[in-house]
Amino acid sequence: MYKLMIVDDELLMRVGIRSMLDWEKHEFYVVGEASNGKEALELALEVSPDVIITDIKMPIMDGLQLIQHASDSLKTCKYVILSNFDEFQYVKTALKLGAVDYLIKTEITEALLVELLTSIRMKLQKEHGSLKEMPINPHDITQSLSHLKNNFFQDIVSGFIDRTNITSKAKELHIRIREDKLVLIKFKVNYYESVKKKYIEKGEKLLRFSIQNILDEIIPSKWKKEIVVESSSEYWVIVNMLSNQDSPHTDIKKLCDKILFSIKDFMNLTLSAGISTVVTGFSGIRRAYQEAELALRHDFFEGNYQVLFYDDVLKASVRKEVDILLDPQQEQDFLKIWLSKDEKKAEEFLEGIRSDLEILQADENSIRKNYISVMELINNHLSRTTQRVQSTFKEKTLYETVLKGEYWEDIHEALLTHIVDCFKADSRQNQERSYADLAIEIIDKYYAEDISLHRVANQINVNPSYLSRMFKQEKGENFISYLTKVRIESAKAYLMNRELRVYEIADKVGYQNYTYFNKIFKKMVGLTPEEYRELQ
Repeated sequence: MYKLMIVDDELLMRVGIRSMLDWEKHEFYVVGEASNGKEALELALEVSPDVIITDIKMPIMDGLQLIQHASDSLKTCKYVILSNFDEFQYVKTALKLGAVDYLIKTEITEALLVELLTSIRMKLQKEHGSLKEMPINPHDITQSLSHLKNNFFQDIVSGFIDRTNITSKAKELHIRIREDKLVLIKFKVNYYESVKKKYIEKGEKLLRFSIQNILDEIIPSKWKKEIVVESSSEYWVIVNMLSNQDSPHTDIKKLCDKILFSIKDFMNLTLSAGISTVVTGFSGIRRAYQEAELALRHDFFEGNYQVLFYDDVLKASVRKEVDILLDPQQEQDFLKIWLSKDEKKAEEFLEGIRSDLEILQADENSIRKNYISVMELINNHLSRTTQRVQSTFKEKTLYETVLKGEYWEDIHEALLTHIVDCFKADSRQNQERSYADLAIEIIDKYYAEDISLHRVANQINVNPSYLSRMFKQEKGENFISYLTKVRIESAKAYLMNRELRVYEIADKVGYQNYTYFNKIFKKMVGLTPEEYRELQ
């Protein structure tokens, strides 16, 4: 096995390279990372890496200086340069200093890394005469220790460890936190089921690793900490308080805000955090976890991307079970709204339901039951024709949203959208429209969804081949062409207001693959999204 270091001032680049492949399969393991040349040099002199992959431009000490200083002590170390297209002059200098190769940041792929490692491994084997013998793999030790720590803290929370053994076990595992003034923060990935789909190719292991790595990098060294991965969607950070104050609010709130912002910036994910009170002793972590968990559950009422303290939740009124609120008079009121198709009054009606539930301090289960009762009321007014013609992809999962939606606000908005859609569908039921018109209506409204010719054809009960032929005949273009045009026009609008990043826009208009979106946009518009934005 050969030791490798990754040096780059961009955390996302380090995480990306490290997560790109299974290094051990190619006879390398990552012994460390650094964000600047000075930090890298100190670490390199300590661990003696065989390979350093380093950025050129970095603060404090750049990549060229790192190579110059490290080469004096690390005679056999190989250097690989990370560069941008406009840095070839620096690359030439680096190659003169002894770098063996370079990588263009925007073009790094798994295949390219494997090819590079194979070449470097052959050079190292030739110099060493044979494969380097490493009876003990520090990386494996680190991984095992992390696993044992995870089990240790989860055993404490589960009550599976004897209190008398906790302190000695903590010493064995080199637990970094002290037993005094501990606070447990539990983080949850919001909308995890949607997030998971984006990691389908690499698996959830990449997601867990990336979040854990960012937590480890972002939390300042002044905090004594331990990070526990409970699942792909849930993580704990256990820290010692910095000050003598018993209230964790000020310092912990700043720390959590920094973590939430960094995860959003680096990974485009939102997290919520539940925070315990201050506890003493490792055995107190069990109570701290229960408090953080209870605080985090309160985000159903508060919404996502929240930092919730247990003691604040404790001060709030106790939520309780309430009965279904709809009475005969409210049902009559809704019938009038239905007949008038007044969207504003419908919004007021639903807001009244929410207000009553809030006044009664209804618990989560009661809120869901009341929203289902409103759904049933709506369905009672829908004719069979309307139910057949109503072309909505979100309709299929509305019950699931009400039953399993993470946040009250999302459930409320989904139901309001459903009501408005029902009004429109019911008003159109007697209008004669072609299958192509129905398809266009679906595309115009749901172009950002997972939409296809077959799905649309199923929604309007027509053979896909027939729909394709009629669409081309009536509209003068095929289904995919029209869908692409709608998506690209929407992307243009997003690009002009400059509020979103390009990868966020791609997701909003129906392209989960950012590279593919760039390719389609360039083909349709003649410019890349970035070039189009610059011209506006």
